[in-house]
Amino acid sequence: MLYLAYDGSLNGDWISRYAIRFASHAADRALTLIHVRDGTTPAELLERKLEHLERECREEGVELVPRLLPPGRNVLSVMLTAIPAGTESFVICGTRARSGRKPFLAGTLSEKLLRHAHFHTLAIRVVHPGLLGAPRDLLLPLAGHPRGFASAWAFFRLFLPEVESVHLLRGMVVSPLRLRHLSSAQMRALREHGARYLAAVTDEISRGRGAADFHLDRRIVICEDWVREILVQASRLKANLILIGASEQALLHRVLHRNPLERLLRGTPCDVGIYRGL
Repeated sequence: MLYLAYDGSLNGDWISRYAIRFASHAADRALTLIHVRDGTTPAELLERKLEHLERECREEGVELVPRLLPPGRNVLSVMLTAIPAGTESFVICGTRARSGRKPFLAGTLSEKLLRHAHFHTLAIRVVHPGLLGAPRDLLLPLAGHPRGFASAWAFFRLFLPEVESVHLLRGMVVSPLRLRHLSSAQMRALREHGARYLAAVTDEISRGRGAADFHLDRRIVICEDWVREILVQASRLKANLILIGASEQALLHRVLHRNPLERLLRGTPCDVGIYRGL
């Protein structure tokens, strides 16, 4: 079941396009919109926005189920109560630039939903609204999670019906001092290790892609700054979206200028999807 955490903002409208696209390819073709009436969006404006979203859903053959809820103790508690916990629930939420150089993610509802991990959660930053929630070229940075691609698959499959190119990027991160002193044999060993990991991921994707037809390539980089390398590759490949997992460590990292997710969200040349599965 797909849920859209909708705040009534312009950014929320951009995020809704992703949710509608996902729902248009779901078996039940339904999208449940959750809005907590916390007073930030005037009632008349919210009504007009919901009418517009219903029209967009009808055009895509999607049933929109709006749920407008009282604020309760706080917005997070209302969300956690309203959305069933477990692997059957997918929650789409947003993240965006805020005034005064406030963080994109830290302290937001989206971060809290990711951190609580009650259900599959995907937080999206929209840089190019003109994509209309249908990115064609995806960059998937992979840091070597021991579960392979399993943690990403639930989210990756949401994009499959629209995607044309997928770039798997395996980062072999070493310290600056070590990087300067790596021998050619050590570099080769790191690349071989990364190649084995990407080969296993490619097998997983091949088994699960079904009829989806897209170009798949694999890249291995040895670097000292993983976030910088992701941004460089995203620009070089002209990716439409970076799809990356959120670790517990990154979500709890409060030094904002060093937080990898904040650096990625601030510097990205394209849309970003940050996921955390169960």
